[in-house]
Amino acid sequence: RGRFSIVRQCREKVSGKTLAAKIIPYWQEDKQTVLLEYQVLRKLHHTNIAQLKGAYVSPRHLVLIQEMCVGPELLHSLALRTSYSEVEVRDYLWQILSAIEYLHAHGILHLDLRSENMIITEPNLLKLLDFGNAQFYTQDKVITMDKCMDYVETMAPELLTEQGALPQTDIWSIGITAFIMLSANYPVSSDIPCEFLRTARKGKVKLTRCYAGLSGGAVSFLQSTLCANPWGRPSASECLQSPWLQETGLDNRQQALVTFPTTKLRNFLTEREKKRGLLCSKYGLMIAQ
Repeated sequence: RGRFSIVRQCREKVSGKTLAAKIIPYWQEDKQTVLLEYQVLRKLHHTNIAQLKGAYVSPRHLVLIQEMCVGPELLHSLALRTSYSEVEVRDYLWQILSAIEYLHAHGILHLDLRSENMIITEPNLLKLLDFGNAQFYTQDKVITMDKCMDYVETMAPELLTEQGALPQTDIWSIGITAFIMLSANYPVSSDIPCEFLRTARKGKVKLTRCYAGLSGGAVSFLQSTLCANPWGRPSASECLQSPWLQETGLDNRQQALVTFPTTKLRNFLTEREKKRGLLCSKYGLMIAQ
């Protein structure tokens, strides 16, 4: 069950293959907005993106038939282990960035890049889900904050400005996800959503919160993707070309020796859910579940 939809298991009659049916209710005045998710998904064919198999529209519901992705979400997949290494984090980031490079090349912004929308299937394959916030992007189009208000922790600082969302907005979200994996913490502190963004806008990212023993490449990746100025962030393609994300630029044996115990990450996930519940009650915000 999502915030505005329900996902059910279904089966293809001819092949008997198990698929997922995402059922999205809508009112007539919202129909074009809801159909945008279908219009985005029908253009996408990538290993790290859940594949659309078909769609049905009724007067009250849109049903998206997608490949079944079974597995834990990204952060929980790490928390289920005893420990994990920087190399494993880098491998997941490579898969995320590969999908985002593909999206941006097709003029699409995801705008909801959170761990909850990334499923780890066997064998360790990341699948990007939920394109409910996705938008087609052109340089003359302003995508404002009101279309991106149902999440907070991964929102980029430019969403507070008239500039709106850009391809670099997705890069910020990836930087936040990377930071959490490498610290079990957020890079900025505030229980107030708007204050969270204002603090981030000032560039007050606290790398001292990260685990000890990170490589210089990992630190550089966090600094560049979490640059407060969107134009200072690398593109997805530039991220993928960085030495840290290239196997030739890593001493895998050395980096695998530095492991991060998952106790802190498990506690982080527990506290995150508690805080989200409190924020929903206190500020009446739609914070992603």
